Amino acid sequence: MPAYTMPGLMTGQNTNDIVKKLVELERRPIKRWETENEYAKMQIQIWGEVKNLTTNLQTKTRALVSFTAPFATKSVSSSVEGVITGEASRAAKSGNRALEIIEMASKHQLSGVEIDTDIRLPEGSFTVYSGKSKETVTFPGGGLSDLTSAIKNMAGSLVETSVIKIDKDSSIITLTSVKTGKKNELQFSDPNGILKLAGLVGENKASSEDTKQLLSLDGTKAKVWDLSKFKKSELETEKIAQTEEGIFLKPDTAYTIPIAITEIKERAYLEVEVIGEAPAVMEMGMSFEKEGSVRNKFLPINKTEFKYIFQAGDFASDKNLTGIIVSNSATTPIQIKSVTLVTPQAPGTAEPLKVLQEAKDLKIKIDGVEITRETNDGIADVLEGISFNVHKVTEEPVTLKIHVDHAKGSALIKEWVDAYNDLMKFSKEVTSVEKNGKISDKKESDDSKAADISRDFWDNKSKSGLLAGENSILRLIASLKTTANSYYPATKENGFRVLTDIGISTGAVGSNWEKIQDGLLQIDQEKLIAVLSENPDGVRDLFASDPNNDAKMEEGVGIRLLEILKPYNQYASGIVTSKVKLLEESVAGNNKKIKEHESHLISFEAKLKQRFLYMEQGVGKNKSVGNYLQNNMFRGNGGE
Repeated sequence: MPAYTMPGLMTGQNTNDIVKKLVELERRPIKRWETENEYAKMQIQIWGEVKNLTTNLQTKTRALVSFTAPFATKSVSSSVEGVITGEASRAAKSGNRALEIIEMASKHQLSGVEIDTDIRLPEGSFTVYSGKSKETVTFPGGGLSDLTSAIKNMAGSLVETSVIKIDKDSSIITLTSVKTGKKNELQFSDPNGILKLAGLVGENKASSEDTKQLLSLDGTKAKVWDLSKFKKSELETEKIAQTEEGIFLKPDTAYTIPIAITEIKERAYLEVEVIGEAPAVMEMGMSFEKEGSVRNKFLPINKTEFKYIFQAGDFASDKNLTGIIVSNSATTPIQIKSVTLVTPQAPGTAEPLKVLQEAKDLKIKIDGVEITRETNDGIADVLEGISFNVHKVTEEPVTLKIHVDHAKGSALIKEWVDAYNDLMKFSKEVTSVEKNGKISDKKESDDSKAADISRDFWDNKSKSGLLAGENSILRLIASLKTTANSYYPATKENGFRVLTDIGISTGAVGSNWEKIQDGLLQIDQEKLIAVLSENPDGVRDLFASDPNNDAKMEEGVGIRLLEILKPYNQYASGIVTSKVKLLEESVAGNNKKIKEHESHLISFEAKLKQRFLYMEQGVGKNKSVGNYLQNNMFRGNGGE
């Protein structure tokens, strides 16, 4: 009789090998879930890059549509290098102006006389004045170094000080004003004689009285002021009235009253005295000559007792006063008794002993008009839209050049085009599809032991973009192309309607059609520079404009692009955020399945081993029985 053998899988195979193979077959879903996780993680990285690129384009676009976007700034220079430097805003008018620097603004520099280096100064106080500012120094007593330290600590915002040692026994103190300009010259009050003992000033004199000049007002020469606000000023019945007691202003009226030309000194003020009832605040002002024309200053003034104080010197120091502006917005008449120009005496009561350099104002001529300023730097109130610094006196007139600087605007647009192209290229790459590839993502049931991801699926995925067929990215690509190639309303004359008008296109005429279809933008640098130089406002309006004049930017390449990008970058419910969240949830779900299946495999392997153990034991018993039967049957036959 032939030997007994196990059928099929058991023949010639080790039990442990068989268990391993069965467990490996059961492990196939884990491999699929791990592969899915790997794919999902790659997609998460891709979506992260999509967010980075869309955010970058969003940032560059906002820079273009902001009110401060420098599509074309203007620079300031002089025909002789080093005379003047500065900046010009878009409001500045391009062109050349005749410029002459007559005198530079300078600081006030003082020197004391030689004194004993070891002198001991008494305690006390003194006051330093510069312009409208003053600082009182409380000195505890001591030597020259103690005095300079006290000045630095308590009046350092007004004056700089140092001690110069002449020889082993003698020293002098020097003082320099912090600010330039005649108004900022240093003055001193020295009631305790400290500065006199230090060799800086002479005797401290008693303060003199203020100078008061009563201004003569002729109401018959008054002219209407701001009729749009003070509507009754033109009515004959409401006109200004003048008597020996003063001037009567009726309600809802305002007038400019001319006066004899009078110089306004530094710190001078107008004192307007009223009789009877008067409002707590009255609008008043003055007319004065400045740089060849008449200027006006009109503002509300608080009443103090029966007077209104208007600080004329703050606005027109060293200018000529030509008129007084008065008004009445109350419901009852106002009686003005008098208007007085008060000039306070100089605050300094102790004269400096030595002046090393006088405080001077900057004197310049622009187109033949002489102008003075306190400083050489940051002069922004001479030419509209221009701020400049003066560096040296000119020997002869030079040319002030104001010209367009297109570099910043050009760089801004180039950065925007680069950000646009980066997003476009990446989006097309991750959504590309292999023409001959056949992609199928059909999966069998997770419960099937034969379930697995098709090798063809992953082979084709490697040939195509990982987001191939992703509608949200395909919509983004289409929207970018549409935005870049659309027409936009021109809100100004000679405005631009399409990007090609300013030298930005998907390719020059005659370019390869496939490259044009890619949608990447190219810059014609010469054309862009030309339009930025000639019409920067038109370039700005192409990216962001206000066609309805409602102070809200509603049209333009940049505005539409921001609307397209907004859904992708919203923090809570944005497209990218939602996609990443779903992928992360998928990864987390697969990890849970993997963990649960790993636990299942442990018990599955144990059961297989147990079953095969039983089978081996059964096979062993069967072999023993078979051998026994065979032996007994052999003996029985032999016996016969």
